[in-house]
Amino acid sequence: MYPMPVCSVSYGDIFDCIQRGNIEQCIQFIQNDRSVLKQKGWGGFTPLHYAALHGNRALVDFFLSNGADPNVTCDAGQTAFHFACRQGNIYIIQQMMQYGADLRLIDRQKKTSLHHAVSGGNIVAVQYLWETGMFRFSDTAMYQVTPLHLAASTGNTEVVRYLLRDQRCSVNAVDQQGATPLHVAAERGGVEVSMVHFSLVLGLLCKVLTQDPGTLDRADADPRFTCIADLVENNESHHRFCPYCELFQPDYTKHCKLCDVCIKEYDHHCLFLNRCVGRGNHRLFLFFILSMLMAHLLFVATATSYLCDRMSAGSHSLSSWLTLLGKEFWVTAMIIMNALTLMWEVWLLAEQFDAIAKGTTTYFRQCERSAQPKSLGQCLVKVLSFLLEGRRWLGSGQTRVDKTAIDI
Repeated sequence: MYPMPVCSVSYGDIFDCIQRGNIEQCIQFIQNDRSVLKQKGWGGFTPLHYAALHGNRALVDFFLSNGADPNVTCDAGQTAFHFACRQGNIYIIQQMMQYGADLRLIDRQKKTSLHHAVSGGNIVAVQYLWETGMFRFSDTAMYQVTPLHLAASTGNTEVVRYLLRDQRCSVNAVDQQGATPLHVAAERGGVEVSMVHFSLVLGLLCKVLTQDPGTLDRADADPRFTCIADLVENNESHHRFCPYCELFQPDYTKHCKLCDVCIKEYDHHCLFLNRCVGRGNHRLFLFFILSMLMAHLLFVATATSYLCDRMSAGSHSLSSWLTLLGKEFWVTAMIIMNALTLMWEVWLLAEQFDAIAKGTTTYFRQCERSAQPKSLGQCLVKVLSFLLEGRRWLGSGQTRVDKTAIDI
């Protein structure tokens, strides 16, 4: 909508009365001096402009009956009739038409009254103007903008449906930049979704990086062992003693040389995040990867849909596709990179879920004997329980003596 500025002192009283809806005071101004109706305030707005903008039917009728001209334009080339169409009050629109409003006038952006009605979002006003026979839904404003482009830019889905119904507007119409209404809608509507998704991914990333992965301290050391002799007497692997932290490791604990700490329920050291993944942040790590997977999947789907829309109807030959991919090189390159990353994320999640379903971690899965195969239902229950509640069914988790030390 248009801004409501404070008007200049010389004739600000009449405009102030209009904005406050003080009809009696406005009538007094006009009765004292009808020339007030021709005066202009901020932006070249006349009193009739203000009355139409506020949708004040009584004031509009009074101004018109006292000689106000509905065809006077403001600095933007818009008449009070344009304002009425944007405001969507069909009774005010009818009043102005009865007092000689010129329906053919366009503003400096070449927008018709129909364009303004579409921008205002009132379907009844749009239908009323179309019934006059003075407008076409194919009329374009500056930069070849159609009514459907305007509706898409405002995000008014009801008006968009109305304009698409019975093919009133062409969905394939392009503006001067080659954008269809679909592109305009995607550009506008995707911002909110993208910001929410981006905030989610960024929040999970920060949480994973700052969350303690499960560092082993002396209070958490295996209480069964106090010295190396205890390991020998219990026939346990000497790997349970960490020579770096000088602690006896409980099950599923491993020392990470990069982080220089022992991690409980160690899964792996993520080189991408440069962070260990263990008991404290394993579930967060999975949610982070899931959010990344969703982001890459949405991009691939949206970009592919964009390329399909750019392809001319009925022209789907290999040469046509190659030509399009050449023109849209960066989109194609981004699709390929996102698709490759998506494949890596799918593989990573498959490995993670497989380890969780087997009651272990991806690191210790390599050194444990193969467990009895479980049904798909049991595996699904374990994975969902871990994701929703953080519950994990772990086995013995003892590192075998013959485990090859290829880890970091």
